[in-house]
Amino acid sequence: MSVENKKSDRLKFEIEELEKIIILKLVGDLDMYTLPFAKEKIKEILAESKVSKIIMDLGKMDYIDSSGLGFFIGTLKKLRDHGGDLKLLNLNSYIKGIFRLIQLDFVIEICESREVALEKLK
Repeated sequence: MSVENKKSDRLKFEIEELEKIIILKLVGDLDMYTLPFAKEKIKEILAESKVSKIIMDLGKMDYIDSSGLGFFIGTLKKLRDHGGDLKLLNLNSYIKGIFRLIQLDFVIEICESREVALEKLK
């Protein structure tokens, strides 16, 4: 298992690899300003790790806008194109409300715990 941090001024990624699954904790804001950083980090993570299964823990994410929502859809597509998948967990009520409003929770599964997400990706 390895853990490392990669960050910009407003968004930080805490990265852990466990059982051929990447667990990303996103800390901060995911918006049009931090989107280029987020996309670059996902590209690097996928290239370096050769892993196609990711759990994103959004428990420390403060804000998301429409470009941030597009980030999740784009990441899911990349992962599924390589036989993988994306699971989310720890969405605050604001972010969960946005996911439900646009029915993104029907496209990307929101899991109740890290253990449940890990089990679903095995």
